[in-house]
Amino acid sequence: MDKTINTTEKGNELRDAVFSVIKTAQKLNCAIEKSVAGKIVDVYYEEPDRLQRSVIKYGVECKRYGKALGRADYDSIIGTYFSPLSSNAIDHLIIITDLPPTPGVLDTIENNRQVVHKTFDEFSSLIMDFSQYLMSVVSMYNNEGLCDYYVPIKDIEGNDIENTINNWVLTEDCSPIAILAGYGMGKTSFATMLASKFARRCLNGETSRIPIYLKLGDIFNEQGIEGLVCKYFASQYNVSGFTYPLFLEFNRLGRFLIILDGFDEMKHAMSFSAFRSNIREFNKLVVNQSKVVILGRPNAFTSENERASVLHGIKYIGDQEVKDAEMRDYCEIEVGLFTEEQLNDFIPKFIRYSAGQTPINSYDFISKDFCDQRINELLDEKHRELISRPVHARMLTLIALATTEALSSFTTYHLYETFYERILEREDSRPARNKISKDERKEFITKLSWERWIKGGDRGFSFEDVETLNFQLKAPEAPKRDILRDLIIGSIIEPKGDNFFYFAHRSFQEFLVSQHILSLEWGANSISDIDRALGQNVIDFIEESGQKRQFIEHLLEQICSFTGEINSSFYRFIRAETFKPDFDIGFSLIKPSSHDTCHSPWHAILAFSSPDTIGLRGFESALVNFYDSTTDSNIKLAIFIGMLIKALGMNSGVDKQAFLLIDLFHWQVFKIISKCKIHKGTIRDFAVENDLDRTLLTSFLKSASVEFTTKGEVSNVKLDLANLLTLLLDATRGNFYISNIEAVYNSTGNPSVKLPVLKIGELLSFRYPARNERDSEEVNQLNFQLRRDKKKIQQFWRANPTASTLVPVKVRAENAKKRSVLKLKKSRNSLEPEY
Repeated sequence: MDKTINTTEKGNELRDAVFSVIKTAQKLNCAIEKSVAGKIVDVYYEEPDRLQRSVIKYGVECKRYGKALGRADYDSIIGTYFSPLSSNAIDHLIIITDLPPTPGVLDTIENNRQVVHKTFDEFSSLIMDFSQYLMSVVSMYNNEGLCDYYVPIKDIEGNDIENTINNWVLTEDCSPIAILAGYGMGKTSFATMLASKFARRCLNGETSRIPIYLKLGDIFNEQGIEGLVCKYFASQYNVSGFTYPLFLEFNRLGRFLIILDGFDEMKHAMSFSAFRSNIREFNKLVVNQSKVVILGRPNAFTSENERASVLHGIKYIGDQEVKDAEMRDYCEIEVGLFTEEQLNDFIPKFIRYSAGQTPINSYDFISKDFCDQRINELLDEKHRELISRPVHARMLTLIALATTEALSSFTTYHLYETFYERILEREDSRPARNKISKDERKEFITKLSWERWIKGGDRGFSFEDVETLNFQLKAPEAPKRDILRDLIIGSIIEPKGDNFFYFAHRSFQEFLVSQHILSLEWGANSISDIDRALGQNVIDFIEESGQKRQFIEHLLEQICSFTGEINSSFYRFIRAETFKPDFDIGFSLIKPSSHDTCHSPWHAILAFSSPDTIGLRGFESALVNFYDSTTDSNIKLAIFIGMLIKALGMNSGVDKQAFLLIDLFHWQVFKIISKCKIHKGTIRDFAVENDLDRTLLTSFLKSASVEFTTKGEVSNVKLDLANLLTLLLDATRGNFYISNIEAVYNSTGNPSVKLPVLKIGELLSFRYPARNERDSEEVNQLNFQLRRDKKKIQQFWRANPTASTLVPVKVRAENAKKRSVLKLKKSRNSLEPEY
């Protein structure tokens, strides 16, 4: 009894699914449980018969027996449909079961023109036929050669990702999956392979989901996911019976495995809000029994909050975590680099595949022994890291097969350089291309890469964008538009849709950007662009090029006349490279000869935030000379900022930091304090002469706290260096600025230092030991001045100064004038009567 009820319930589920498909397909007069000639038909519908100018009437009987349709079951069904079929109330009966019929029943059905049998998958294909598309997906995997050299990719824990997906498809878990991997890690190859295997299963008659493989890079000119799906299946593949509502219904019923490849390729030309909106659009496909996989680069997200927002539907309102109902919680799978086992599998496969392709198979030196030799070289330990990405392994393999040169000297930079040179040489050898020189082709693609990079890093662009490029052939023989078209055809640019192009791989663009930066054809006005361009991959290319030192030299020459904002990562990069022990140009920044040519605050910041490797010898005099040699208040302020960064980044003790800061504040802040008028423990008429003094002293007071002895005397002034740096950098907005203060130094704990007021004289005296009579006289004078300063400093701090104590000289003068006017009015009013 229970088994009968369970079978009936499953049959009803099948009936409802069939009716939903028929209704969504907009068949005529569709109905469920309709009485036809005395028989209750599970599903009834009609189709127009255009030849007879009438309709064809269908009855559908849905059964889930959990076994093949046998003779007794078939006879029972046919018996109940005798009246509708014999009276032509139904033209055709479609029997839909979960499994195919037995061979004997199948023969009977094939000989009956009024009766057909279908599984639900087969019936669905009658309504919307994906067979042409499925054959195209299979051939795509075969034609691209992937079937000959594809190696299964693994996640970072070593699990085979294909097995993970296959197991997930068989479960009732419909949570979507996000496969994340950096450039060249085999995401697209995996997506192509996966779609092909599922397509082959469908064509072989297996019960399997139909793979829907969509390249999200094509969404640039479509109206969201609907436009992209309709473009693929209503136009490109001409799927019979396709409608978007029916597509959605099939997805809801679990007929598809949807593979969305390249979500990072949308990000390049979109703001994050637009990117997130597109993902929200894709999430409409995550319903009921659907299975959705998306693939892309993790660096499409600039922060963990962005990643959580897009892939897990988590956003934050203040400190509170809130779920976004329109987003989905994706299970993340991160692709790992090639393991030794994968490389041992891939390299021989790809070598043998590539050796048979044109033009490699035409090289005289290609032989089995040569290929075996190259396999051994490529799998050598010294190349393992270089070819850990599939794209690098492919490129180095192709280079290895195209030359007899040793591979020991190849780095990633030289890999790309050699590979791209060979692309240019191949184009140059073609008659249709040789009117444009190889150098001109390279200049064009480098300039185009750079321009698109600084406009957001996007790889996609239109032909109109190319026309605006500042590029001209030396001896053009055709209109500019035709020349540009030739340049695009003979390059690493590929078409994408109508009048849209993109770089074949983002890493190619990063390499070309590094080549532009290394060309040294830019001036100080390009530093902001260089700052924006130096992502980690670009820096890696520069590092491996062998030209980094020349680049830094040129950069330092230009930055000494640059004013503007830079990122903290760019500042750290310059600082780390500038002051390496064997790099003389970095040390030259603090030499007196450099003071006269200093027109930029960045010169001063770099000079005085030098790492501790330079030491303190001679540093004090350089500081004073530099400070006194300029009248530019921005540069003076930059010296303070540089010194603070140096002090914050030092791993040495408090004493060494105090040395630096006492130098700094003795020559400026304490000089201002010494001019302060203090009467009976109160600061009276305290004035600063210029905005620089006001900025320095205000920031100093806001960042300082004072420690007193038991006798009430000032012992130490404690400075919060990080806060002081923040205040000074905020004061420079609009002139120059480092974007992230915390990132410009490595804090070693509490970012504060004590200035021992009672020992300032001793510390400074220790800095200037007497070596002769003249030195002794200077030291005596210095000590006398320091004693006076120490006394004034004690008085100043006992008066409890605050930032509001400061009154500019100009304001003080105006107040004095105002008081005198008021006195004059009072005097006149006392002599003249009022009316």
